Amino acid sequence: MQVEAIYDHGRLEFVEPLRLKHERVRVRVEVPDEELASEVPEAGPQADVLPPVDPEVERLAQSMRAALDAIHARAIPDDLPEPSERYLERAAAFAWREDR
Repeated sequence: MQVEAIYDHGRLEFVEPLRLKHERVRVRVEVPDEELASEVPEAGPQADVLPPVDPEVERLAQSMRAALDAIHARAIPDDLPEPSERYLERAAAFAWREDR
């Protein structure tokens, strides 16, 4: 079946409503040559699985990665306090659960 859709920022919007049996369906899309901005690089094995990433989401992810990298780069202090009795009990309880 051929249906008409509009590509809008990484999403296909069907011109007429379409009800599908499944939420995820592989489709074939024909794009006019004059709409291609440049050569498309060779697609990798996951190219058809991953959706495009919003630039704001990517910026936030990079910021979070930088913060996490800074945490990992910090040295562990030599003068850490001794663990509390409550902490030791909880750690023992978790270890016991893992053994079960």
